[in-house]
Amino acid sequence: MSHTHKDHDHTCLVTVPIFNHLELDELTKITELIKSKSFDKGELIFSYGEKSDTLYIVRSGQIKMYYLSENAKEHILRMLFPGDFIGELSIFLDEKNNAYAEAITPVEVCMIKKEDISKLMEIYPKIGLKIIGELTQRLKKSEKQASWIATEQVEKRILLYMLELYDSNEPLKPIELPMTKKDLASFLGTTPETLSRKLAYLEDLGMIHQLSNKQIKIVKMDLLLEFLNQM
Repeated sequence: MSHTHKDHDHTCLVTVPIFNHLELDELTKITELIKSKSFDKGELIFSYGEKSDTLYIVRSGQIKMYYLSENAKEHILRMLFPGDFIGELSIFLDEKNNAYAEAITPVEVCMIKKEDISKLMEIYPKIGLKIIGELTQRLKKSEKQASWIATEQVEKRILLYMLELYDSNEPLKPIELPMTKKDLASFLGTTPETLSRKLAYLEDLGMIHQLSNKQIKIVKMDLLLEFLNQM
């Protein structure tokens, strides 16, 4: 069950990109404008079509944003982690929410009202610039996701997504999937059954090795890239 309380420290602010550039005295002033709210796993932070006057910043936990197709099939738009924010459509464009936001773990969010965030951007213009920067990065990711789904081969979508998560500075480190296989299938525009089958196929080809449901290791990067170039 959701629970609201007043936030008495700076952790909502210092951990998020849109505020962590501010000085301590500035953060102290902003803390007075923030309330913190907890959600249990499976609870909705907000629903599609709702009008909101609040910016939500993820303090802890994980949230998925999705919409439902006409046949009630869930399509994941993106996953949110600590430091990410949602609710900007209602604040900046005065539009209704275009998706559902659901807690997929216990979640705590920090909430700032529309009038307060507007005042803050007047006093501290960098906050507005940071928000624009975050939204720009989000748009790039959405465009990538759309291009992956437009690609016919599911294998290519999977490999492009893994390359997004791959850390070239630590090539031997396994890739950590930030969501369940079921949610990943939705994110990539396929079914869980097809995803499992294609992952097994890529493993049989010797490109990857599935260490667990959450960890995948790229075994042969050169083979993976060659496979991608042929598609």
